[in-house]
Amino acid sequence: LVGTILTIASPTIAQIVGQSAAELIMIDMEHAPQPIDTVTSMVHTFNASSRGRGLPLIRVPSHGVEWIKWALDSGASGIIVPMVNDVAEARAVLDRAVYPPGGRRSFGPIYAAYAHPAGVEESGGQAGYFARAQRGDVAILPMIESKEGLANAEAILALPGVTGVLVGPADLRLSLGMTAAIDGPEAEFQAALESIVAAGRKAGKLVGTVALGEEAIARRAKQGFDFVLTGFDMGALVVGLNTELAAAKKSVEAGVARG
Repeated sequence: LVGTILTIASPTIAQIVGQSAAELIMIDMEHAPQPIDTVTSMVHTFNASSRGRGLPLIRVPSHGVEWIKWALDSGASGIIVPMVNDVAEARAVLDRAVYPPGGRRSFGPIYAAYAHPAGVEESGGQAGYFARAQRGDVAILPMIESKEGLANAEAILALPGVTGVLVGPADLRLSLGMTAAIDGPEAEFQAALESIVAAGRKAGKLVGTVALGEEAIARRAKQGFDFVLTGFDMGALVVGLNTELAAAKKSVEAGVARG
C-alpha cells in the first residue's frame, strides 16, 4: 500500500486527496496540530470522496487517553501512536485503544457510526462500529522510532491487539547517532529497518515506514515493508504549482520570442 501525509487542517484537502491514487492517508496531529473536530470531518470527507477505497489513519500527538479516544471515535481506520519504546508503553496504548475485555476504552463512538457514506458500508450504527473494533478491524499502530523501540520491536509486535508498526526513520536515525534524514546509506540503519520487517514477519503483523522518491520507495518494497507513506499535502501543493508555473513561464517566454 502507498499513501501520503495530511498536515493541513482542511476537510477540502482530505476530499481532494480521496480522489487521488492514495490507498491510505495519515492525518498528522503530532507535528501538525489540528483540531479534533476538523480531523473528524477530514476522516469522513476522505471516506466519502474515496468511496471507501482508502484507509484514513490518524497519528495522535501523544499516548494520552483523550487523544486516542477522540481519534478512534472519529471513525478512522486506525491510529498511529508516536514514540512507543517498550512493551509497557505499548500495553498502555492498547489499554486505552481497545474495548473491554481486551482494554479499557470507553464506549461512545458517536461520530464513528457515520464515518462512511450510505451505500459504501453499512455501519450498523454504534453497535456495528463496536463489532468491527472488537474484530480488530480498527488498526493500532505503534511507532518504532528510537534505539529502545528498535530493541523491543519484536516484543511490541508480538502483543495481541497490535496491528503492526510504523517506523519513523528520521527519529530512529537520530536515536542511533545519525543525521536527521528519511534515508541513509549506513549499514546499521538499513540493518535496523530489516530487523523490524523481520520481526513483523515473525509476528504476522504489518510494518510500514516513510520514504521519499522512487528509488527509496523501491528499496523499502524490496526490504519487505507492507506500506509506505510518501510526500505530504504542503509539498505536493508546492511541487504541483511550481510545475504549472514553470510551464506557464516557458510558454510566455516562447510567445514573446515569436513576437
